[in-house]
Amino acid sequence: MKSALSVLVAAVLVMSAALGYCSDGYESKSLKKALLFSFLMPGAGQQYLDHHARARMMYAAEAGIWTAFVGFRIQGDIRKDKYEEMARLFAGVECKIDDDYALALARYGTSEEYNIDVLREARYLFPDDREKQLAYFEMHGYFGSYSWEWESPQKQEEYEDARTWSRESYRRAVLTTGFAVLNRVVSMIDIYLSFKLQDPDRRTSLPSLRADRGPEDNYRLYLSTSF
Repeated sequence: MKSALSVLVAAVLVMSAALGYCSDGYESKSLKKALLFSFLMPGAGQQYLDHHARARMMYAAEAGIWTAFVGFRIQGDIRKDKYEEMARLFAGVECKIDDDYALALARYGTSEEYNIDVLREARYLFPDDREKQLAYFEMHGYFGSYSWEWESPQKQEEYEDARTWSRESYRRAVLTTGFAVLNRVVSMIDIYLSFKLQDPDRRTSLPSLRADRGPEDNYRLYLSTSF
């Protein structure tokens, strides 16, 4: 995530240098308002400052991010429907499948195998209390309409693959929201730099290349700037 932010910030700096800043000043513009616009919608702050080319880039990035988010969510739903249908067709599942139940279906060939492990866990947790063992077993085991038995290991493996891909699609959807945050950060940085570089009273220097002489006549080159 940090590397992605660095790339986006660098891209904005390059983009700003290539497209240039407004030369008419911001006497009638508000920095706080521009930052607020960029926070609500990346590109809106640039539009407010009449940086139309950069605004279009921000709008395009935001549209791409949310298009990807919706696409991954739809993909995850389709894959979820697929593995749930497989559980009904090839394992005899008749009930609603929540996350815990879906995981049990992936790990155990039959509900009986699962219940045996639950009973073992109950004995481990309550070694000297039979009533608590039975209560734990009845609470955490799967019986009746929750019972299942896979037709074959191959079908169970196909189910697990579909479930894994569904979870991956949902995970990618979550990741895209992180890029939405990054897009806002980059947009706000661009707005801030626009004001800093436009107003001579607010800046002390532009980026410059400097050289320092070190011990043993060694020289070091570096790019520096300050605000």
